[in-house]
Amino acid sequence: MARTDTRPLKTDRWAAVRAFVAHRAGLRCEHCFTFLGLTGQADHVVPRAHCENAGIGVYDPSNLQYLCTSCHSAKTNRERWAGHEKRDRKPKRSRVKGRDDFLNAAGIPENSKEHTC
Repeated sequence: MARTDTRPLKTDRWAAVRAFVAHRAGLRCEHCFTFLGLTGQADHVVPRAHCENAGIGVYDPSNLQYLCTSCHSAKTNRERWAGHEKRDRKPKRSRVKGRDDFLNAAGIPENSKEHTC
């Protein structure tokens, strides 16, 4: 997901909307309910990159939630990686001298899926 323009978030209007959202949430994270005071982050439920297509304004409080840094990062990462398919990775095998002798003595096949280093 490409970064969106941050200029709208550096205005007095944004500061007022953010404070409104914080007080509406009781100064707590709306996900984990940790008390934040005014140190939390106002997060767009529908990401700003999609607001225009959905007909939602950047400053619309109904599209904002108050989150702690941890919950906001987790949500942003889920959105960023949504639709990506996790690829299978071939397990890395060590190059330790005598590894093959050990595996043979232990009766572990070389391509065993149970054995990962």
